[in-house]
Amino acid sequence: MKLADKFTLWFLAIVLLITPLSMFNTFNTIRKHIDSSEIDRLKQVNDEVAQKLNQGMDPDQYARGRPISIVRWNAALPKNLVEVRKDKPTNNKTESECRITVTSFYKLNGQNFRISSYNYVLQSSLIQKSMLQSGIIKMLIIVVTVLLTGRILSRKILSPFNQTLKQIQKFNLRKKQPLSLIETNTKEFYTLNQFLKKMTDKAIMEYGLVKEFSENASHELQTPLAVLRSKLELLTETEIKSDQASLIMEMQNAIEKLSRINHSLLLLTKLENQEFESTGLISFSKHIKDILSFYEDRILMKEIQLHTEIADDIQVKINPALADILFGNLLSNAIRHNFKGGKIDIISNSHQLKIRNTGPAPIFKTEELFHRFKKSNQCNNSIGLGLSIVKQICDMHQFPIQYTFENGMHHLVVTYNTHFSSLYAVDHHKSNSIVTS
Repeated sequence: MKLADKFTLWFLAIVLLITPLSMFNTFNTIRKHIDSSEIDRLKQVNDEVAQKLNQGMDPDQYARGRPISIVRWNAALPKNLVEVRKDKPTNNKTESECRITVTSFYKLNGQNFRISSYNYVLQSSLIQKSMLQSGIIKMLIIVVTVLLTGRILSRKILSPFNQTLKQIQKFNLRKKQPLSLIETNTKEFYTLNQFLKKMTDKAIMEYGLVKEFSENASHELQTPLAVLRSKLELLTETEIKSDQASLIMEMQNAIEKLSRINHSLLLLTKLENQEFESTGLISFSKHIKDILSFYEDRILMKEIQLHTEIADDIQVKINPALADILFGNLLSNAIRHNFKGGKIDIISNSHQLKIRNTGPAPIFKTEELFHRFKKSNQCNNSIGLGLSIVKQICDMHQFPIQYTFENGMHHLVVTYNTHFSSLYAVDHHKSNSIVTS
């Protein structure tokens, strides 16, 4: 839900809650005010009549034709000299009104009198009904006005925030371009823009430093590794003993492994920094076939049975270099962690790449397989970064990847968004098998 909608709902909830309460309070106040005002007026009328009687005016003559009753009171005066009574109307003409009668007792010229005066006022039910109608109309006007103007006002008020959000979404750390945010006189948005500007500028600077360090470190490591490799090659040309040759071989293997680790870590850094861009659709099936031909000798040396089902034309939006790394690491992993004489199945269709291979069962949880330096069978030739690189490439292109181990087979499935240049069927798939003896 948008922020403007939340503010609108909150305001409407307040209106719907406060309006009935204010109506109830106003109704009671008006009702009491009308009644009390009329009672005070009738008391004043009674006092004026009593004053006239005290001056010798004839009671019957004064009360004739007026809403006043004057009665000589032969009994003792009551304790309460003023009585107020409300009566419902007795005829259709005044059924919407209420009769208020005020009776006052006086002692005038040695004689007791009861003077009563009355008048009609609107009944509280009629006032309540009128106020309810007015309140409903008022709430409807407020609700409609808020709904119509809320979005418009929110667009204007939240315009700086929306502009900042768009700039953040377009922000690319690789381009090293600082944020360009619009000016605003809203204090909160101004503070937010200043914070974002400061943090993105810092991120650009730190990204440049980290990138420079990783590139320099990788470059500097290659030089001593090359020197060590050349020195060991020169050493092998000299007269050495068998135990020394074994040590030199182990050193060469360690140097090669260190070189692969350096290369893989540098690649992971570039992937995390998103330095590879998708140039457009590529023929993924062609890349698969090229990598297969490159690894054909290794497959034959390990006597692995290879079965492939590859569609003739699969178009995937991915960087060509990353496509080679993705499939190359998956295939290399399937060969390295396989038995001699094992099996590898490769199936590539309109939306998925599936690789199945035999091999030892994983010794840890399958969800940890894509972590760095995790190796399913702790193979000495593996550096534990191949599948981590694959996972990074898939995440970068939003390709879901799944791994399972069932019936002695490792299953890796990569799902991608594809576009075909032509329709194909199952009989268009290219199937071949390499069975080594």
